[in-house]
Amino acid sequence: MSNGLDERYFKFTILGHLITGLCALLFLVAAGLFIVLLFKPLYYFDISYLNIVQNSGYSKEEIILNYDSLINWCMPWVKSKFELATFPSSANAIIHFKEVKAIFNIVFTVGLFSAISLLVLSFRALKNKMRKRFIFSGSITLAIPLILGGYVALDFNRAFVFFHEIVFRNELWIFNYKTDPI
Repeated sequence: MSNGLDERYFKFTILGHLITGLCALLFLVAAGLFIVLLFKPLYYFDISYLNIVQNSGYSKEEIILNYDSLINWCMPWVKSKFELATFPSSANAIIHFKEVKAIFNIVFTVGLFSAISLLVLSFRALKNKMRKRFIFSGSITLAIPLILGGYVALDFNRAFVFFHEIVFRNELWIFNYKTDPI
């Protein structure tokens, strides 16, 4: 670098790459969560595929009704109190699902702001002919999920427990099937 201006421009460009990659990653995580939650046919398929009716003793219709109640309630625009269609819920489960809803609201809010930021950053990058930003930020966007996905693929159960231990500072996510059939 020949002068301070070039050095500052280089640092700003690297920072811009990192921020663009982070915004893309956060947006994709939020969008992915939203799509998975709204793509109910996947769970409906799993009811049969995983033999949930046989293992639970509940009918497919009742399982779907309660699953839909839970997923609909988790949406950020729903402001009602937590209540499943026919399944009972313990006080601990209600607290846990309120925590889940709060986390979903944060993820959706961060996703929305990330999408807006990503649009602004992308527009500025294209305007300033900084197409390399998309290569670098795309690498970040792909690398982090691949690394985490590899860990999850190695031991899903341990990853599931680890995630819950980090995100929830209590053990309310460990349900008793007798009081919380969900």
